[in-house]
Amino acid sequence: MIRSATGNRWGRLAAAAAALIVAAAWFAAWRDLDRTPLSRVPVLDEAHYLREGAAIAAGRLVPERPAVMSPLYPYLVAATGGGRVLDAHRVRTGPPPWGLRAAQFAMWLGTAWLLLREGRRLLPPGVCWLPALLWLLYRPGAVLAGSALMEVPLAFLATLGMSLAIATGRDGAGGSRRRAAAAGACLGLAALLRGTALLLVVPALAADGSAGRRGRRAALLAAALLAMSPFVMSNTVRLGRPAGPSLNAGINLYIGNGGEANGMYQSYRGLDVGEDPSGRRFLSERLGRELADEGAADRAWAAEAWRAVKERPLHAAGLWLRKVRLHLVAAEIPQISPDAAWAREAPVLRLFWVPYGLLAAGGLAGAALALRRDPRLRPWALGLLLIVVAQSPFFVVSRYRLVLVPGLALLTGAAVASLLRRRGRSLAVAGAVVVAAALAVQPWGLGGGLARLSAAGDLNEAVRWSRLAEASRDVAAADGPAGQQERRAEELFRAALARDPVHPEAWRGLAASLLRSGRDAEALACLREGMARAAPAADVRRDFAALAVRQGDAAAALPVLLDLLREAPADPDLLHQAVVASSRTGRDGEAEALAGRLTEVAPDDPRGWLDLGVVLARARRYPEARAVFDEGRRRLPDHAGLREQLARVDSLLARP
Repeated sequence: MIRSATGNRWGRLAAAAAALIVAAAWFAAWRDLDRTPLSRVPVLDEAHYLREGAAIAAGRLVPERPAVMSPLYPYLVAATGGGRVLDAHRVRTGPPPWGLRAAQFAMWLGTAWLLLREGRRLLPPGVCWLPALLWLLYRPGAVLAGSALMEVPLAFLATLGMSLAIATGRDGAGGSRRRAAAAGACLGLAALLRGTALLLVVPALAADGSAGRRGRRAALLAAALLAMSPFVMSNTVRLGRPAGPSLNAGINLYIGNGGEANGMYQSYRGLDVGEDPSGRRFLSERLGRELADEGAADRAWAAEAWRAVKERPLHAAGLWLRKVRLHLVAAEIPQISPDAAWAREAPVLRLFWVPYGLLAAGGLAGAALALRRDPRLRPWALGLLLIVVAQSPFFVVSRYRLVLVPGLALLTGAAVASLLRRRGRSLAVAGAVVVAAALAVQPWGLGGGLARLSAAGDLNEAVRWSRLAEASRDVAAADGPAGQQERRAEELFRAALARDPVHPEAWRGLAASLLRSGRDAEALACLREGMARAAPAADVRRDFAALAVRQGDAAAALPVLLDLLREAPADPDLLHQAVVASSRTGRDGEAEALAGRLTEVAPDDPRGWLDLGVVLARARRYPEARAVFDEGRRRLPDHAGLREQLARVDSLLARP
């Protein structure tokens, strides 16, 4: 008894010391990151949640529109003071969201504590601490704990719900319905963060195999549904039809299966999920019809995804299997920014050294070595399987895999425990299983995809540096912060092109960076090269033509513009630029025809009336020019340019 008490005391002291060291390293890392765009320029989901949290904190407690993304997480952001306004460059204003970070840090440590408890129940004393340590030293978890993203709260609630449910079943006939209800509430709240978490109710129910379980199972299920009900009712009322708590399954299904889907996140030109989370505006333009609301957009996205699946069912099945594999592949799959960027900007993060491949291989080995002998691990393994199966119809990125890490860490601990107690031939067999698991999670066949991912990560970070440079630009301080930030963006754009020279956005971003640095000729040369190498190159060609027109090289711009107009004959921007280029190269008849077409396709665009009137006036056809300017002013009475041109033509007509 004395030895046991002493051991427990030293164990608690060691755990407290480890927690203090981790906390110091974590807070130091975010102090460094707050000086970089990785923290100051949120993108995609993070930008959405910061804005939504700010709106709730400002008094909008009841949603104005149906919830597309997690309906619960913005309230956590608001409650912890994490809501932030983004400026015109999408840079976060105000101090860092330390309240939100502190809450998520507590959940991150809380998950480690739960894993320590489960480790003590499932594993021998010598390795019971291993799952908690693996969780704490997994770098993406440390990064996500400080980001305005739901992954750490999701992992905490899922782990807590499973732990409570298993403890309820372990108590036998005397298991508490109150604890079962608490487990169900945790899993219901987790489902409000990401819907696939609701499937964890299945292993939670299965974990209670004792007598009198029916009442406890009913309490668990009822609590899970009750936790979700306010947001289900909110979306249902706002849409006028039954709806789930979030409406992004359709768009995520399409990203995972439609178009050029490869199992990982895909971006589409014109789709900005940070500004338009449902993709309603993007899809309305694409389909040529207005989608009434977010629910209609969700159904339309799902219909597009299923159409792609039906057209190529074998391809869709293979893609699903690929995504199952991606859940366990030993490589980071970034969506927000590459893993290496965080450690580069905050070197203290290198202390968090556990790679996902170790967890994935350990989890597979643990499943093979320990599940048959230890049925207590089966609820955790079943939960992992259900989450992987449910997430695989969509797409896979590293942060979506964080909810798997607690279960994988427990199975890894079980694998280590199994190895330690084996001897002789049995140990050799177990070693072979571990080697096979390590080989199974290697990214075989993903070389090209991983290179493109690395390039996309460089591009993502480059865009963030560019936005930060724009926000802090000071013309009088070329060597100040804005100039340094712009140079960093340029380096990253070039790194992205070195890895993936066909990516059009890298060429466009590099050219824009060169322009902001005053290197116009280099920017034009960059776009010229990009036209030859990017695929698709339409946007690069548009940028080249617009820049060539601005720089006075109309002869180079015109053939590109005319070619683009064959693909998009009603594009107002292309028509306007083509008018300018045609006029500057002496093709007045062609300029007149193009300007006339612009007034027809975009009668409320003042450029068409101005272009056509100017072309006619230069040809000394003043009465016709006056009629054009007058018609434009009738349509746009407040436009100063049209009034000015009309007065100028009137003065010319009044001359003798």
